[in-house]
Amino acid sequence: MYTQHFQLSELPFSIAPNPRYLFLSPQHREALAHLLYGIGVGGGFVVLTGEVGMGKTTLCRALIDQLPDDVDIALVFNPRLNSRELLASICDELSIPYSGPKASLKSLIDGLNRHLLETHAKGRRVLVLIDEAQNLRFDVLEQVRLLTNLETNQHKLLQIILVGQPELNEILDRPNLRQLAQRITARYHLEPLNLGATREYIRHRLKVADARNEIFTPAGMREIYRRSGGIPRLVNLIGDRALLGSYTLGKKEVDRGIVRRAAIELHGSGVGAKPFISQRIQRIGLVALLFLGGLGWLVFKQGIRGLDIPLSLSEVGLTQLVDSSAALNPTTNGSSGAIVRPPLPPDLAESKDEALKHLFELWGVAHPETTQCGKAGRGDLRCQNFRGSWDSLVRLNVIAVLELEADEVAERFVCLERVAGEQVWIRTSRGSRPMSMDQIKGLWSGRAILAYRPLSTDKRALRPGVSDPVIREIRQQLGVSAPVSDPTRFDDNLRSRVQDFQRQLGLRPDGLIGTLTLIGIEGHGQRSDIPRLVPLSDSEGHDVHHP
Repeated sequence: MYTQHFQLSELPFSIAPNPRYLFLSPQHREALAHLLYGIGVGGGFVVLTGEVGMGKTTLCRALIDQLPDDVDIALVFNPRLNSRELLASICDELSIPYSGPKASLKSLIDGLNRHLLETHAKGRRVLVLIDEAQNLRFDVLEQVRLLTNLETNQHKLLQIILVGQPELNEILDRPNLRQLAQRITARYHLEPLNLGATREYIRHRLKVADARNEIFTPAGMREIYRRSGGIPRLVNLIGDRALLGSYTLGKKEVDRGIVRRAAIELHGSGVGAKPFISQRIQRIGLVALLFLGGLGWLVFKQGIRGLDIPLSLSEVGLTQLVDSSAALNPTTNGSSGAIVRPPLPPDLAESKDEALKHLFELWGVAHPETTQCGKAGRGDLRCQNFRGSWDSLVRLNVIAVLELEADEVAERFVCLERVAGEQVWIRTSRGSRPMSMDQIKGLWSGRAILAYRPLSTDKRALRPGVSDPVIREIRQQLGVSAPVSDPTRFDDNLRSRVQDFQRQLGLRPDGLIGTLTLIGIEGHGQRSDIPRLVPLSDSEGHDVHHP
């Protein structure tokens, strides 16, 4: 295969699990820290979610490797079980004896409880990890919740990690599972890799396979990111096919064009855009159908004798039909099949550094020494990568750097300063510039960078039950009265308000104050020093006047 061509020791993008290729992005490390924190708290549930191919299983392997020596773990990889079968699987994993297939649910629970008490007396803990937990039936989830009732007077005897796809969060947020949701001590959702992490992921896998030089060009890696959406499994599929394509062409580098063709070939696997030839044939067929329909109408109106009808479509000129088909789909490039987006005004799009500089200036950093978040000079700004819909971004109500999806090799960005009705304002080196909202939405890739000022140096999400001085300020921002006894405590009243606020923003209503919730609080709170997309006075119904 291509390994000898590129002087590789093995296939670098195999989708088979291999611990040598373990790559933990900053986000994966943060998720691992959340999981270990939840396990350290003891008892209850820890939840990890992410799209298919995001590396959840890889993260679980890393978690297992880092578990303390006093933890016994039971792994359940087939959750399509009834309650009795699930308990039997847990007993099998923990080597708990029971009376075979005829064992009752009660006898299995009793046996598990005895084992947990014995394990606790020895100073050990028991952890159950259930993969693909979104497939658990409601009655099985309820049984799993009841297992956490096994406890002593001071300690929970069992902790459960639920790993699944995003719909698991929707299931856990249902009202009839609120008792389970209240026992979740840590929850983390894995987002796709950003461009930088995707580059590092590709380089890491090539390095493990003993690559001697940079095989993918910078534009090629950007194309992998664009086509895969930052999902590691799709990066592997496209990367492997692109290396094969480069090998068949006799090239030593993988450029953007090769990656694009590789993604198109993989369309049957759900990757990339539809092959251009199929789109082209469909358009030709549609134009031909319209042509013949119109021709039939003329025959009906005038009679066939009065018409000079060619005997076949080839006499009409197939090239004319192909050229005419372009009018039916003006967003498609007839030579490559790539999507052609609205042209970028030459003075609008800028580099990432230039757009971030404008962002920092709007935050009050007049002359930022660097465009790295956290080192901008004043206020210790931090950055948060965002990926989602336009409405979700605007609801957060803070200024942002938008990544554009232009048909160019270089990445281009703009600083979104203001939203008013159907218009937006973009901050450029020449000042503020108005644009139609539809135009910028047509150019936007769905990815953005947000800045915010953290309320504390602790990067962990604030959760109900904690006491922290920043809680006082959050109460003021959300307009929640503080208990007289301890105004710095995250009580149930504040949690309820946070959940309502998260629903308004379209965020998962978990009641935890993480980064996006904090950004939303800044966008809608009472502080006057936050650069917002829609000033609070405007959002309350006043006319919008832009300088």
